[in-house]
Amino acid sequence: MLEVAAALVGTFFMFVASLGILRLPDFYARIHAPTKAATLGLAFLLAAVALHFKDLTSVTKAALALFFVGVTAPVGAHILARAAYRSGVRAPGTLIDEYGPSAQRPRGGPGRAEDQ
Repeated sequence: MLEVAAALVGTFFMFVASLGILRLPDFYARIHAPTKAATLGLAFLLAAVALHFKDLTSVTKAALALFFVGVTAPVGAHILARAAYRSGVRAPGTLIDEYGPSAQRPRGGPGRAEDQ
């Protein structure tokens, strides 16, 4: 019975994530829907899978999937936001640009000619 409740909660969060992608006003706000709500929904769905099957293989696969999604979702959202910012996508209503000075630094890595 607990796995059914976890699956329902996970489905709810996935639904909220899809609504967030459709309803949020700008690109930067829309990034939060798949990285926050969908990750939480996937966590509940994977918990439901682990509770339902209860064998070591299924629990391990669910835990690994949750770990990799939990690590890659924030990194992917950050890369998307940085690429959008550098491409000129601005959030409406933003008065102060605190990211601007750090985004204007040279793109070369450490030890490159641009940094010296």
